[in-house]
Amino acid sequence: MDNQVYLIALLLSAVWMIEVLKASNFEKAFKQNKVWQIKSFYVIIALVGAHLIASFIERVFELFQFN
Repeated sequence: MDNQVYLIALLLSAVWMIEVLKASNFEKAFKQNKVWQIKSFYVIIALVGAHLIASFIERVFELFQFN
């Protein structure tokens, strides 16, 4: 059950983080027409952030889980 909570939280928070990064205009920090670098930056940052959020949610879920 914990793995399912982690996976769902990871996917949802990764999508959310990518949308936030798109809205933040980080494109200005890169050279023009370097699309793959911008997209790879978004994916790496989103996955790292999503892992942290998903781990936090998983631990909170474990606190309230009754056996």
